[in-house]
Amino acid sequence: MRRIGIFIAAIALAMVFSTAGALACTNVYVGKDASKEGTTIIARSEDQLASPYNKMFKVQPRVEKAGRIFTDTGTGNEFKLPELTYKYTYVPDSSDAGDGMYPACCTNEYGVAVIGTVTTEVSEEYMQQDPIVETGLREAVLPAMIACQSKTAREAVDVLAELIKEYGSAEYNTLMITDPDEGWFVEIYGGKTYCAMKMPSDCVAVHGNQNMIGVVDDQDTENFVFAPELFNCIEAAGNVVKEDGKYNLVKSITGFRNEFANSRTWRGHMLLSPSTLKQDESEGGGIGEWLSNVFGSDDEQAFDNETYYPLFYKPDEKVSVADVMNIYRDRYEGTDMDVSDHEDPAIRPIGTNCSSDVHIVQTMSDLPKDSCQLQWLSMGNAEHSIFVPSFSGITDTLDAYKVDGTAVQNDSAYWMFKRNCVLAEQDRAGLSAGAKEFCQDCEKDEIARIEKQKKAIQAAYAQGKQVGRDYVTKLAKKEAQRQLRNSDVLHRSLLYAAAMNSSDTAPYMLDDEVHDVKVEFAKPVAFQDAAESAGYEVKAKGKKIILSKDDVDCTLTVGSTSVYIDGEYANDMSYPIYKEGNVVYGPADFSDSMCVPEE
Repeated sequence: MRRIGIFIAAIALAMVFSTAGALACTNVYVGKDASKEGTTIIARSEDQLASPYNKMFKVQPRVEKAGRIFTDTGTGNEFKLPELTYKYTYVPDSSDAGDGMYPACCTNEYGVAVIGTVTTEVSEEYMQQDPIVETGLREAVLPAMIACQSKTAREAVDVLAELIKEYGSAEYNTLMITDPDEGWFVEIYGGKTYCAMKMPSDCVAVHGNQNMIGVVDDQDTENFVFAPELFNCIEAAGNVVKEDGKYNLVKSITGFRNEFANSRTWRGHMLLSPSTLKQDESEGGGIGEWLSNVFGSDDEQAFDNETYYPLFYKPDEKVSVADVMNIYRDRYEGTDMDVSDHEDPAIRPIGTNCSSDVHIVQTMSDLPKDSCQLQWLSMGNAEHSIFVPSFSGITDTLDAYKVDGTAVQNDSAYWMFKRNCVLAEQDRAGLSAGAKEFCQDCEKDEIARIEKQKKAIQAAYAQGKQVGRDYVTKLAKKEAQRQLRNSDVLHRSLLYAAAMNSSDTAPYMLDDEVHDVKVEFAKPVAFQDAAESAGYEVKAKGKKIILSKDDVDCTLTVGSTSVYIDGEYANDMSYPIYKEGNVVYGPADFSDSMCVPEE
């Protein structure tokens, strides 16, 4: 989360984030031994206070030049850069957003990925012991400052520690960092204190905007990196909680759970490892009891805000990258907190419609380090958008990803994806399911295509780094263009269906009968393939498409909804057949309109 760093000084004594929008981003981690693909996955939604928020996707080249400064344009604070900085990808704000770069997700030329941040909060007592530094580091610059000068995940932790030592932190933040060998989870608790924890390879994690690191061993320097002042600050704050003689950081430093964040953490357990959810009946009352009353469930797996859900846990089944994509579409479906068909300011789902982008980074350890990090980027909120792949070795991005500015622009990748989110979310009951299915089909195809590309990428890099980079750059642009075309396909059909469902005459009276013209949106499919799979013989004559089955001919026209059976008008499809490129698309439920007997 972002946009609150510059206000923290003003609210520091209160430190009560009373709205769902103030704490919104969600992290997901999947260790390589918990992953179906055998790949480490880190992911994050970048959530805003409002739904429209343009993001871009760019590459910062390697630079060797002494005396450079990285300026946080939102505050004017300046930070020294080393003489040599490495190439990295990043997902910045539009330049007129007014609060800095916000690189969001960075992958560099040494196979290091840094995503951040998820904003957190601490107790007032701890805040007084370790106040933030107003001239310090913010989310607006932090991931890029780390990625530009780190060759391994462990070195990235050390770089972060040195940056905090020199400049201090202006915010309370969480980051995740990976390389082909390991991953680190980092929590920043104030101006000078932090803890970094090596992430277990056989576990997963999902969490909202809250500190999560629990019991730590202060002698375990292999799996933890602590700020020198951390334990003294904990003692001085006076809320020390120890278990078996070891500090519990979250209970000592934060000491409470925020329901808007903790419910998302609980939901991660519910989705990936419901067996871990055993509600402790001894912990009742307070806000947990209030929430139970609000949500009306006494199930032992129901959300309890008094529970400190563990950060890392083993999933009940191995988790795929497609599973992670769908986590970011989740709106508590099937629970008492279900907001799948409406908004509720009291409940913050993982799949909020206020995400500006969602980024998933999948580490492919069998590829050269230069391109071992595969980013899946969804512009807008993931619920009705498409995750598009690119490898970390890219040297450029599609022009559509570089369109700057807040206003809606038709050639902007962000707005081309976001427009479908907006349409589908105006009528989730009628439009959402089909739009989601279309996006998921696109992603399924992408995952299969990318897997087949790995040998070609290895072969390209065998010819030299530049050959490899050229190959993955061309591949990324090709796949981005493919999905922008798919966005057009979805938009044309979705807009028509949305217009049908928004009509003042839906339903309408005719001859004393009620006629409902509303449609349930069916995903677009490649029409000829779908028709042939359904048993039709397909012939094309100009714009006419003739489908034959059981000695009956159905005639359709590209751009029209009308269905003619043996020359007579018979019915209408839910939206017209469209041609995009060389492919004709139509609604997946087209056969329901044909009135042709099934074989």
